[in-house]
Amino acid sequence: MSDKILAANKLMEGQFSCVLVKDGEVLMTSKDRGIRPIIKMLMEDQNSLKDRVLADKIIGKAAALLVVFGQVEYLYAHVISDCAKNILEKNNIVVNYNHIVPYIMNEDGTDKCMMEKMVEDIEEPAEAFALFKDFFKDRL
Repeated sequence: MSDKILAANKLMEGQFSCVLVKDGEVLMTSKDRGIRPIIKMLMEDQNSLKDRVLADKIIGKAAALLVVFGQVEYLYAHVISDCAKNILEKNNIVVNYNHIVPYIMNEDGTDKCMMEKMVEDIEEPAEAFALFKDFFKDRL
């Protein structure tokens, strides 16, 4: 089974929000919400995502910038925003998804997700990583 299929299948089983795979081995699974799994891996090791396959339930601009920063090889998203898809494609990251939306909403569906708002004016992946590294330093 390919890494892409393994990661997507593991994600779609429904118990995980994020799955990381390399060479047929599931390296990480998470049930955490939002960008927590991605930023946590990057804060522990900035090369933790490099050349790996990532599957995530929801990918918005914030997550996409972190995925680019982490140099993921391939991304599967259950839901992706237009902006996130464009960022990934512009940075030559192969992406597949089930649903595309204009932007990612907050949990109660009343506004844009807070993480999306934080990166509205950010285009550089390293700048997004620095912002979220500081934001999450005492929250993980």
